Amino acid sequence: MNLVEESFNLSFAGRLWRRGSFQSGVIHIVGQRLREGRRGRLLEVPFIIPPLADPHLHGGWGLSFQEGEFAPLEERLKRIGVLLAIPTLYNDRLEHVREIAQAFSAYRARVKDSIFPYLRIEGPFISPAKKGAQDKNFILPAEPALVGEFLSISEIKMFTFAPEVPGSPDLVARALAQGKIPSIGHSQAVYDDFARVYRLGVRHMTHYPNALSNLHHREIGLVGAGLLHDDLQLEVIGDGVHTSYEFLELLRKLKGDGFALTSDLIPPALAEDKDEFQAEFIIEGRKITTRTGVLAGGATPVPEQVVGLRQRGWPPETLVRLACENTRRFFGWPLYSLEEGAEATFLLCGENLEVRAVFEKGLCLWRAKEWAELF
Repeated sequence: MNLVEESFNLSFAGRLWRRGSFQSGVIHIVGQRLREGRRGRLLEVPFIIPPLADPHLHGGWGLSFQEGEFAPLEERLKRIGVLLAIPTLYNDRLEHVREIAQAFSAYRARVKDSIFPYLRIEGPFISPAKKGAQDKNFILPAEPALVGEFLSISEIKMFTFAPEVPGSPDLVARALAQGKIPSIGHSQAVYDDFARVYRLGVRHMTHYPNALSNLHHREIGLVGAGLLHDDLQLEVIGDGVHTSYEFLELLRKLKGDGFALTSDLIPPALAEDKDEFQAEFIIEGRKITTRTGVLAGGATPVPEQVVGLRQRGWPPETLVRLACENTRRFFGWPLYSLEEGAEATFLLCGENLEVRAVFEKGLCLWRAKEWAELF
């Protein structure tokens, strides 16, 4: 890592993301802030964009949030340009979930400016019929006592649930009253089930459209509900594996920029030694399944999804909204705009929005090898 000092004589020219659109400009860094204009050498790049976000991931690089490996995962995510991420737990024993939550709390106490705001979990009140790769042994009924025990884990601010599960309305009402975010997923709900919790205030869907009831012309299910309601917050794995590129094109045609990219990244993804995972998973490139053939999670980080979609002709403006802004907008976090005086946190990107360098508060966290002599 290189600390960009006051004497850092390098400027960056390119299409800068400002107030929701690209504008040509030149910036340099003074301390931890952006300044207009040129100072010293000039490096021209196609795009200069805000950092990326990933609202749903379980691990990667052979590491797992389930094992409390927050520090090394934060370091790796920052190096690829992801500076906001929500660690997501698999469904598990509540006792173990509480232990992980305590470890996370201790981590946040040490790392005040962590990119991880809180924890989320897939479960425990989901449908056994739509469990996907989740462990059926830890699926719980939404009984008042169990709901209370689960909601008492303060570090978990977001969770996936199935609206058709008996007790879901009470679960939702109690969660919303505590400021938590119920997210619909792993569910075979019909539209009426959805409408019941939608009226209570539920506005989020987990890895849409995966593990959701299908669209049919006589029962639109959860996939149809996601298309029908513009105020729903949809997180989508844009990897061409979980969702075909044709479906992604359809979604963009119907929803515009109204969804967010996520990875659902799991520990075997990007692992140097995949042998340790072969007993549990089948790994074929960027497709990871259980030994029974069920998709186990994602293997394509958000930065790579962005490049893949850009190569298929998606506009860069759309991709910045999907990958940088919408997760922040959905959850009420401030957006980045690369203005004079703004925090010097940004990505230098190539023509396909491939990340070439990562800056956080004036600190260069990573840069492409060919730029090693420049900064």
